Amino acid sequence: MYTYQTGNQTIDYKIEVVPNRTDITVQICDKEGVKVIIPRGLNENNVRSIIARKATWILKQLNGSQPAEEKPAAPKKEAIKKETAKKEAPKAAASAAKTGSFEEGDKFPYLGRQYRLNIVRGDVAKAEMTFRAKFIATVPENWNEQQTNEGIGQLLTEWYQGRAGEKFQEALKSVKKAADNAPESVKWDELGEEYATTQDNTIVLNWRLLTAPLATIEYVIASQFTNADELFEDAAERKQWLSDNTLNAF
Repeated sequence: MYTYQTGNQTIDYKIEVVPNRTDITVQICDKEGVKVIIPRGLNENNVRSIIARKATWILKQLNGSQPAEEKPAAPKKEAIKKETAKKEAPKAAASAAKTGSFEEGDKFPYLGRQYRLNIVRGDVAKAEMTFRAKFIATVPENWNEQQTNEGIGQLLTEWYQGRAGEKFQEALKSVKKAADNAPESVKWDELGEEYATTQDNTIVLNWRLLTAPLATIEYVIASQFTNADELFEDAAERKQWLSDNTLNAF
């Protein structure tokens, strides 16, 4: 049994791993309470992110009288079409950092693949994150558990955001080869659960899209200015990731 605290309320939940499953389902049952059914490969941090995002819905169901199941959501239409302009949010990494629990061996997605986390405690004054076929977080040896979790959460956020511009431009470069009317550049921002939007005639991508394969990122970019389903012969494969995964990097 796992526990998630939100405000002054506690959500107790179970995790059921189904090897051949591709989607994520949250169930609320009379006997078993809250159960999260996930595919193999996700860790507790991934599940906690899901619980955090669904907390309001879960508490509403728990306070009701009927068992409920939240079906996996289809990709939002807002993610694959132009939207009305929004004010650009600041790109402060700290504001997006998570405060979940991080452990040695946890896996995190990057460009469609999973990479393990290696936590190193050493005589260092400042924590840092490096990447060499795995995430290596070096933290001060005197940090307690809370400092370590918050520090790694911020390091991961900064690492992803530090690569967003380069990788998104790389994806755009491929889109340009298929679409003459592709924009010259794209930006990234903190967009919550949205894959992308258009602000002041500029395509803005959610930095968490770095968890998706480049082919999927290309599809999302193209979807902001043209019919991506017609542009790519393998469009169904490119957008399948959006149905099977969430944008919670960690």
